[in-house]
Amino acid sequence: MRAPLQLYQISMATSSRFSSVIQLTDLDDFITPSQECIKPAKTQNARQVTSSGSAKIQIGDDGTYSQLDKEGRPEKLQKAQITLNDCLACSGCITSAESVLIGQQNHMEFLKLCKDIQLSSPSRSFDKVVVGLSCQPILSFANKFQIPPEDARAKLSALFRQLGAVKVFDVESFSDLCLVECGQDFVHRYREQSTNSTSIPVLASACPGWICYAEKTHGNWILPHLSEVKSPQQIAGVLVKDVLPNELQTSASRLAVVMIMPCFDKKLEASRSDFFREDQQSKDVDFVITPVEIEQILEELAIEFVDLGSSQIDSLNGVADTAWSVPSGSGSGGYAEHVLRFAAKELYGMTLEHVKFQPLKNSDIREAFVEKDGEQVLSVAIVNGFRNIQNLVQKMKRKKRTYDYVEIMACPSGCLNGGAQLRTESTETKALAANMEALHSKLEHRQIDEVRVNKLNHVWLGKASPEEHLNKLRTSYHAVQKSTNALTVKW
Repeated sequence: MRAPLQLYQISMATSSRFSSVIQLTDLDDFITPSQECIKPAKTQNARQVTSSGSAKIQIGDDGTYSQLDKEGRPEKLQKAQITLNDCLACSGCITSAESVLIGQQNHMEFLKLCKDIQLSSPSRSFDKVVVGLSCQPILSFANKFQIPPEDARAKLSALFRQLGAVKVFDVESFSDLCLVECGQDFVHRYREQSTNSTSIPVLASACPGWICYAEKTHGNWILPHLSEVKSPQQIAGVLVKDVLPNELQTSASRLAVVMIMPCFDKKLEASRSDFFREDQQSKDVDFVITPVEIEQILEELAIEFVDLGSSQIDSLNGVADTAWSVPSGSGSGGYAEHVLRFAAKELYGMTLEHVKFQPLKNSDIREAFVEKDGEQVLSVAIVNGFRNIQNLVQKMKRKKRTYDYVEIMACPSGCLNGGAQLRTESTETKALAANMEALHSKLEHRQIDEVRVNKLNHVWLGKASPEEHLNKLRTSYHAVQKSTNALTVKW
């Protein structure tokens, strides 16, 4: 294994860059937090007042603003800053302002974190770093550099170990816990629909872009339909911070959990106040880094991806398999397929050998059904892209029967085509999505294995009470009240 990189030799002054691939063109969505941002800045009412009874502001030659005190001495004023939490609590945008997303969890902040830990800086926020790899970014690197996915996975593991990560693990190893919980949540709601008809269809909640849209645009009306199960990212975060600190001889608040994800909205998810642990005084996931930011890291460190060595993924407490496999189903996590299989077994005693999703005229909508005695008893769908999501929601509002369960992802073609995945100049979006689907289809796919799930439960949730179990695997969502503000009006 290579020695850790000497990050203190790296200039940390490079400004963060934003890849235009995540800008949505079909919706008036991502905005720059300028005059269009309606979030009020919280300021201290501590200004100095001159003898004339008013504060005086002067603008320097460099464009900075200063306030004059009683003696006429200038005091530099700080810029108003907007945080990710501000964006989550504000109804001004559908999701969030792009520069806020990038500015607070970017590759330079991550490199600074690694540098501070390597140098044992007294001002460091963390003592150790662990990194979780998700499937889609791995496939993104495999596609761009035309190497087998297993090689791309091993190279990413090697990169983060060089940067100082003490553990590099597979987020997919936590997907089984998520999928089992999704199946149980759906079956419970399906059985209760005679007394609570507003809970069907159940809408998957793993996509934070979709969740922000639902909370801010549709509010209380749609919340009962949202699955309460956390995404694999957040389940991994909460469980890793519960278990690993003892092994690594640190505390949860001093252990940085970094997730490698296919889109910037995953940063929003990690920043939700629901995922801050008061007892640990830490977030479940501290950083989310994306493929386009990893490319920037490689450029910053003058490393060629193909020249990286190989490093195995850590087997956390013997749970994760060294042989890489992903849940069967879509490239976004396989939620719809698993729920259909689980529900057919639990509700109707049927074991589904094969599940085939039929695309509609729009390939970003696919559906599958279960029939018993010639009657359709279960229906699920995969709906990708905001335009299709809007159509689905409108049908629900008109009380038109849609499906029992819907796997929803904001990005067209789902997470394999996430907004922060790597693009190549010569490949069109549809061709790129097709390439990613082909790579994903060649991976080893697994169905939920009871022995594996029991082992996961024993290692990660063995001592948890039923209430603690729910707290670790489930969450809640909140309607964001609309703000009435003249700045939201487009003249």
